[in-house]
Amino acid sequence: MPDLQNDLILITCASGKQSSALIPHILRSYQNIRLQCNSDTSAKSLSQKYPNTEVVQADLFNASDCTRILKDVTVCWLVLPPFHPHETTLGVTFIDACIAQKEARGSFAHLVYSSVIHPILQKLLNHDCKRYIEEYLIESGLSYTILQPTHMMEMLPLAKLMQDEKPIYPCNWDPKTKFSFVTTKDVGEAAAKVLENREKHVAATYQLVSTASPLNYVEACAIVSKVIGKEVKAEQRGFEDAVNTSIKMINGGKEPPKAMKEIGSRMFLYYNERGLIGNNNVLGWLLGRETTGYEEWVKLKVEEIKSGQN
Repeated sequence: MPDLQNDLILITCASGKQSSALIPHILRSYQNIRLQCNSDTSAKSLSQKYPNTEVVQADLFNASDCTRILKDVTVCWLVLPPFHPHETTLGVTFIDACIAQKEARGSFAHLVYSSVIHPILQKLLNHDCKRYIEEYLIESGLSYTILQPTHMMEMLPLAKLMQDEKPIYPCNWDPKTKFSFVTTKDVGEAAAKVLENREKHVAATYQLVSTASPLNYVEACAIVSKVIGKEVKAEQRGFEDAVNTSIKMINGGKEPPKAMKEIGSRMFLYYNERGLIGNNNVLGWLLGRETTGYEEWVKLKVEEIKSGQN
């Protein structure tokens, strides 16, 4: 059984959306928490926000860094940097470090990997690379759980849409294409349940979808319009603009490498035609409650944003 008083949990990419939603749950259960980040800025921010945790800087591409941050770790929540050109290598390197820690009679017991819905979609390079990581993890001999979140509700810049007088959401693909959405609220809670009761979830793979029915961004913006009381339009922007702007933002405002832009280009082309569809039954079972609908998420976020402005 997990020993929440003594086990050390490692959370990677601790400044990212998913880990940020998980950490508040973990603070209420685990006593020993190690947060990994890459930059000085993130390290400083995490240390100020979570003073009772251990914050470590590490490059997950570096095998010795992975070994260092896994010292004495019992359980790990693994999220990898998005759109990384060598994401498969990052995943394999980290899993190898977990195996080495375990084989050295260390305390390592369980790895929870945040993958993506439908990693078998080979046309989506950012999905396909996770397929290889899943395979490597399954064959590693480690105790593991794989979570597969779908398209995040938090991609919508709700605060900006509330602020603008005539809000327009610049969609990176056809706004009439359907998606299944998940909110980080549900992802964080589901991940916490797995991490706090990990023996019940060994060798499980869970698809994480919040919305009961798919919807497109025209419909999503109509829901936002209803909640905030002003019309929000969804308009598709040009392909090159979509790729360059979005991938540069993901890369911290710096010009991204060519391979990173190619990953984004393939994703936007795929989303334009096919979207991303899943089912919310498993997430509802895992949470033990109704999953968060899109309108419910908008209402919750609007209240959060208003509270932050007061």
